Amino acid sequence: MKARSIAFGRMRNDEHFQFHVEFIELVNRSGADELKIGVQFAAYMPFFHRVDEALKKISKSAFTEEIQKADKRRDKAFRALVLKQRAVLNDFRHENQKAAQKLSILFNTYGNLSRKPLLEQTSGIYNLMQELRGDYADALRTLGLQALADELEAANNHFSMLYRKRLDESAQKTKIVLNQERKKLDSAYKQLIERLNARSILEGEPTLYEFIDLLNTLISKYKTLMAQRAGKAKAKRETAASLPPVGES
Repeated sequence: MKARSIAFGRMRNDEHFQFHVEFIELVNRSGADELKIGVQFAAYMPFFHRVDEALKKISKSAFTEEIQKADKRRDKAFRALVLKQRAVLNDFRHENQKAAQKLSILFNTYGNLSRKPLLEQTSGIYNLMQELRGDYADALRTLGLQALADELEAANNHFSMLYRKRLDESAQKTKIVLNQERKKLDSAYKQLIERLNARSILEGEPTLYEFIDLLNTLISKYKTLMAQRAGKAKAKRETAASLPPVGES
């Protein structure tokens, strides 16, 4: 019996850390010395603590939660703007229909910006606002949508400001350190697993088999988690691709 492999590089930071937390619990339950991996486990633990410290520094970022809120705010403003424009496409007043149709062409050109990656959404909204303040200002005014456009612009500017603050030098260095420490931790883990697998082949003790069986169950759990996330991401992309353009009713 051998311990299965796992692709650490595909793991998010939180699940990567949690895997190692659960692995340590398994080792402590069985006893590193009982498993005859005491030396390897002692070498592994300092790397775990370094990853823990790097994660704590990142999680303390005061801007992460604010950025999420700012992104939701601009998504809400964008959707409200588009929905109100769509609502008057069949208005009985000709001038309103004409203004809504003109805006529909613009929104269709930019697509559903609320589904774009964060930075692409930021630049997209910035460019959209330039159009709304220029050639499409009359249509916007005719439909009484200036206040919503102002809110969208303010929300986008707020998001952009918060994002720039989070991307300061110290935050970038912390992320680089975390990536480096993750690789070191994973390397130490693999050396430990190589020791376990070698012992399993050469000695085949029941205690060791029991531990490897529990470890493989843990590995299977995280492989399933990653597969489910990949499946959901694919389904979301396919759904987004099948939706009609934003400007169509």
